[in-house]
Amino acid sequence: MNEVSSPPATGASAAVRKKRGRETAGDMLRSLGVVLVLVVAMWFLAQPPDTDERELRVVDPAPDLAAFRADVPTAPVPEGLAQAWRPTSSTLSARALRIGYVTPDRAYAEYAASSGPAQEFVEQVAGRRTTRLGPAEVDGQPWEQHRDRDGSLSLVRSYGPVVVVVGSTRSNATLAELQELAGSLASR
Repeated sequence: MNEVSSPPATGASAAVRKKRGRETAGDMLRSLGVVLVLVVAMWFLAQPPDTDERELRVVDPAPDLAAFRADVPTAPVPEGLAQAWRPTSSTLSARALRIGYVTPDRAYAEYAASSGPAQEFVEQVAGRRTTRLGPAEVDGQPWEQHRDRDGSLSLVRSYGPVVVVVGSTRSNATLAELQELAGSLASR
């Protein structure tokens, strides 16, 4: 029988062909060093910013306000709010306008108005299962108070064919903040 044998290993190729399990402590430390460098780099890049403060995306609700007023001239809209009230969302639909604000105390409040069916709109914005509380007064005018199951407070008032809701199911503003927003409403 003919046996095929491989040529004897030379010095360079013998060093390359170490048998597995024969690594030295230095080999293991070098491998561990590479892993530690990667872990430290990932830890450094994943650090949160120094502050919990996120930059707010402020929007300009003026075009939506103008379009809503053109469609519903009698609708009261927010005017003259302090600059600390920052509008962060504005949505105009066929018969409704919604503007979300971050209050000076970093809470969320919402202005919503519609010329559509009032009860349906109030349920959509303030919540379907609200508890009516006593009236709240804003500039001498009574507003209905609604509290949702999650504790969100809303103020509701009709201005002829337009119903206005200040607050929403997402609102966490205080009654005083909602009254300030409601007090800023002006109609033509």
